Amino acid sequence: MKKIFLAFSLMFALFTLNEANAQCNAELYVTKSMKELNPGFQFSKSYRIDGRNGTRRKIEYTCVLAKDTSYQITISGKDGGAQGLISTLYDAKRRRIISSFYNNRFLGTWTYKCTSTGIYYLSFTFKDSKSYCGAAVLGFKR
Repeated sequence: MKKIFLAFSLMFALFTLNEANAQCNAELYVTKSMKELNPGFQFSKSYRIDGRNGTRRKIEYTCVLAKDTSYQITISGKDGGAQGLISTLYDAKRRRIISSFYNNRFLGTWTYKCTSTGIYYLSFTFKDSKSYCGAAVLGFKR
């Protein structure tokens, strides 16, 4: 009986340890991303990027952008900087406008000057990521 109790206790401890390691603390990366906003940009919104240990490959948000306003996205991930994370902005017709993956490089920041007020889609995908965790911050400047 003692061995069975010990075996269950060990299994429970291992399961709990795996759950703790698999969690994504996106708030840590929000803080890092906020520090990366260029001077003059005001914080607008933060986005959690939790790929749930690889089970979610794409996380998408909608946002409303205003004409003649410049927007900046900064990305931070658990793999270091923007490594393994791609942010892409699409217009209302799902046409790709800008992406943080350029010439096989992960860019930590991109800036876009909006030409038309409306709904946009901001998606985050993982490429060769080991952690599937991060965050992004949207800033604006008029």
